[in-house]
Amino acid sequence: MVYKYLYQTRENENKSGEIKARNRAEAYAAIRKSGIKPYRVIGEDPGFFRLNWPYLAGGAAVFALLVGFIASMFARIDAKEVRQWSRRQLEGDMQVIAKGVAEGWPGVFDTALDRHLAAYAQPGWRLEPPELSPEAVERFPDDLAKPFLPAAKDAPDEIRQLKNIVAKMREEMKEYLEEGGTVEDYLEFLRERQDREAALREKAYETLERAPASMRERALLNLNIRLRDMGIAPIGGGN
Repeated sequence: MVYKYLYQTRENENKSGEIKARNRAEAYAAIRKSGIKPYRVIGEDPGFFRLNWPYLAGGAAVFALLVGFIASMFARIDAKEVRQWSRRQLEGDMQVIAKGVAEGWPGVFDTALDRHLAAYAQPGWRLEPPELSPEAVERFPDDLAKPFLPAAKDAPDEIRQLKNIVAKMREEMKEYLEEGGTVEDYLEFLRERQDREAALREKAYETLERAPASMRERALLNLNIRLRDMGIAPIGGGN
């Protein structure tokens, strides 16, 4: 597949390029390894997960094909690229976590920037971050310059985890801006990455649904190992 990517130079020039890759995630990783930080990669992923199970042979041969297929798909996405800023699923009381995500973690963060980063703390969640006005985005560099307060000693463990993740994301954003990126580019990168992770989880679920019933338990185990390796929430077994 050929993907077009957009990026900005240190001189704030908007430029574009093209790269061949097997999917958008691989394209992102290759572009960044070349020293370019794209703010958008344009192109559709191929239908990697569209296996036609009824026409495959049965037994061990089918399972071997499934395992090989799963491994090759996840190998195409660099786990370090997905997790390099310590983003991961929060652990603890899921009601507390779900409520915090839905409400934007009220009372936890002092700035609009940190509340926005918190929306992307957990890889692969499908959600809408807090709405941002142009004025709020303009203030993000000032928010980033403010001291980041760690969680209080008596704060719930879920809050301590979240604050640690956001602290790492702030470090990454500072580095991004110091290297010539813009706030708008970084926000677009957050959206693109979250979309890719969510799509991967959805495709993993589709693959599980297409697997023969006799292989579903082992397929689920393999898929969830790969998802957890990238910090993405595992999928359920369904029926």
